[in-house]
Amino acid sequence: MRSNNYFIYGVEPKNVWKRGLNLIIEKGLLVDDERGSRTREILNLITRIENPFGEYPKEIRERLLKEYGNTLLTPENKGFSYTYGERLRNWNGLVDQIDMIIKRINNNRNTRRAIATTWIPTIDFNTEEVPCMMLVDFKLRDRLELTAVFRSHDFYGAYPYNLYALSKLLEYVAKETDAKKGGITIQSISAHIYLNDLKNVEAIL
Repeated sequence: MRSNNYFIYGVEPKNVWKRGLNLIIEKGLLVDDERGSRTREILNLITRIENPFGEYPKEIRERLLKEYGNTLLTPENKGFSYTYGERLRNWNGLVDQIDMIIKRINNNRNTRRAIATTWIPTIDFNTEEVPCMMLVDFKLRDRLELTAVFRSHDFYGAYPYNLYALSKLLEYVAKETDAKKGGITIQSISAHIYLNDLKNVEAIL
């Protein structure tokens, strides 16, 4: 029977990441993806990081964390099929969604419409390289909370870097809206580990 619908809560990024890796190893089923790569997968893993600005795993390379820091904030695309920053800040060449989110929150502190999407149907239904992160959503209540949804999530190779980039996005929007920084919740619809990465994962765990 397929394993799905899990929730992991933690304060520090490093603890949530390792618990997620362990869960996928223990509960995941073998799935071949569209490129023919073998993965171990669980469906609908929700992770909640109370302090996304806390300690990251020592296994994560500092250089990559720095490189990922601005990936959601810059609209420039230097020859890639897409970037998250381009989709969020220059969606289909038309709109800066992060700027619109900031304006919406500043106009109404209780808004439920501070949301941005990365999917462009006219492009993404007709290409192989499509975004894994589908949307980001902000809610300002006592603090500014960020929720992100990933249709596909390489939990070993991408999750900590995505989380770091999301923390920088949260920090930026909080500053522009004069809000206290809250936590980050991530829904990984397909949370998986590539079998080629299993030795690296086992070494970490």
